[in-house]
Amino acid sequence: MARSIEETRKAKREYMARKRAENPEKVREYQLNHHFKNHEKNKASMRAYASKRFFWVKAMKLKGEGRATTKQIASLWKKQKGLCALTGEKLDRTSQLDHILPKAKGGNDYIENLQWLSQEVNLAKRDLTDDEFIKLCASVMEWIGKRIQQVENNRVIVCAKSIF
Repeated sequence: MARSIEETRKAKREYMARKRAENPEKVREYQLNHHFKNHEKNKASMRAYASKRFFWVKAMKLKGEGRATTKQIASLWKKQKGLCALTGEKLDRTSQLDHILPKAKGGNDYIENLQWLSQEVNLAKRDLTDDEFIKLCASVMEWIGKRIQQVENNRVIVCAKSIF
């Protein structure tokens, strides 16, 4: 009579436990060789797994006690309606989780400290708080406005000189 799947699995676990007890170095060497031989296949398999589990991948990158769960991160996406928290742009799979209070400034991985941003915005924001980043953007826009005004004034002067 054939064994059930559970009986077969139990027998295999017992067999492997005996093998490990007899010669742990040989078993470890086998595992390393198997991993080395199948490295690319395992990487491809993990990439395929991760590509189907967007929120899970983001959650796994968070560290520490009280970190946000996959469910909380997905809920945050839904709460933001799939839009960037700072620009209002529609988010895609390149979107990134951002720390409102950056970890470099004492922030944590709690869901209350996270927001979804587009990749470009998050890369520009770096380790700034939202307020610092918005002030920086405002000063850049003010400077650009001044430069445009200077160019416009120079253009008017050049046009005036060419008329005379």
